[in-house]
Amino acid sequence: MPIHVLAILTPKHDRVARLEELAKEVADGVQATEPGVLQYQWFKTITPEGPKIVVWEVYADEAAVNIHKTGPKLTWLIETEKKEGNFAAPLQVLPLEHFAGFAGRESSKI
Repeated sequence: MPIHVLAILTPKHDRVARLEELAKEVADGVQATEPGVLQYQWFKTITPEGPKIVVWEVYADEAAVNIHKTGPKLTWLIETEKKEGNFAAPLQVLPLEHFAGFAGRESSKI
């Protein structure tokens, strides 16, 4: 069964564009080198507390999660954050447990 995770980043107000740049590089690298990552999408939103970036991640199995955690692109992102200080708060990683709903519909039924 796939493993779903949400990562929530809280960028500093003036660093949203920089995190978008970093996200594109990380996502491209993950897509190219981590076949066990089935879905890896970055979204941004504005909350009353300020901007948030949410990463929806789906992994084939626990091995794929472990490869991602130690992979070069995530490691690079963490090192870049240490140097640049783009985040206003610590990264939150939330494992998700599916209990209802569906992932998609066949296009012929729409």
